[in-house]
Amino acid sequence: MKKLGLVAVLLTGLLVLIGTGSLWADGTAGPPTQLKKIGDHWTPWDPPPAGPEHYIIQKGDTLWDLAGEWFGDPFLWPQVWDENRYILDSHWIYPGDPLVVPGRPTVVPEDTLPPTAELTPVDEGEGGDAGEGEGEGEGEGEGEGAGDAEAHAARSLPPPMVPAADASDLYCSGYITGDMPLDEKPELTIVGHSDERFAMGEGNVVFLNRGRNAGISAGTEYVFVRRETEVTHPGTKKVLGTYVQRLGKGRVLIAHEESASVVIEMSCQEIYTGDELLPWVEIRVPMLTTTPRFDRHDPTPSTGPKGHIVWQRDNISAYGAGHVIHTDLGRVSGASPGDFVQLYRPREGDLPRRNIGHAVILAVGPNTSTAKITYSIIESELGDRVELLN
Repeated sequence: MKKLGLVAVLLTGLLVLIGTGSLWADGTAGPPTQLKKIGDHWTPWDPPPAGPEHYIIQKGDTLWDLAGEWFGDPFLWPQVWDENRYILDSHWIYPGDPLVVPGRPTVVPEDTLPPTAELTPVDEGEGGDAGEGEGEGEGEGEGEGAGDAEAHAARSLPPPMVPAADASDLYCSGYITGDMPLDEKPELTIVGHSDERFAMGEGNVVFLNRGRNAGISAGTEYVFVRRETEVTHPGTKKVLGTYVQRLGKGRVLIAHEESASVVIEMSCQEIYTGDELLPWVEIRVPMLTTTPRFDRHDPTPSTGPKGHIVWQRDNISAYGAGHVIHTDLGRVSGASPGDFVQLYRPREGDLPRRNIGHAVILAVGPNTSTAKITYSIIESELGDRVELLN
């Protein structure tokens, strides 16, 4: 029973507690201790008055579980927290406090949303009067029918918000950086593990090379990473940086004087001794209201910045819809998460270019970006061109 309870706590890391006390064995971190009674419950926060539209936190709730229940995806828990920022530490929520329930993200199945469709809000002034037709003429004075009223209401609704990616696209992909050379010795690494096995995964405990003497404290979250290769630009042949692969997420259980015990809360692939740890950073899921129209025969280029596909981690030579790619368009080029790029390939001579598809940018660095191909008519290859859509 103790093991099951511990696993449940570590998988979510978002606890609901009553009263005070410390979660961690060494006492270096724990829940807030300055509790106050508000109404009939205790909390360290300053929650707003509960209204009929609020959800009241129950004992045993976590933001992780609530996001799974409300959205069908527990990795969207930051959206719940973002609507309830009176909670100053997302790891600690308290029974009796109210939560604003965010609108459920609308995921449009791929087989019902043609890639060429343009999801734009309908202007109420377009397409004529919704009450025209059978609602007028001999039925003078009867006003809009039920169908007309529903159509009017549908036009008035904002377009649905569609997540641009799922959790694995964000947290199990990698990135290109110039700040982590291959020959540089990592500061924080795995030096051992508690189980007699070669590779580690979710639920396993690993040991770090540093502890309290280096500022490590219980409860701190980290991302496991691995420096895999040096990335060279396919066109200029210049080194862009190091490709760093995210491996999973961990949380410090106990910070010893010279080392620390970390549980692997989530793993994308096997984790080994020698793998590196960096501070955990939440990645917001880009939410989309529209998808760009794709025309394979339109030779007109966008006026946006142009670049290349410079890397694709999977050991394949061609890739299509659903694959994650890396480009040389970053913040310096004006790229932002949620932007779309068109994929294309020049033809020889004066022939028009070949449009390949679209990709949505998930994350950006100074000079590179991570993007997911959302639509393609042929496979993309390393070196194919990309241009930021206006």
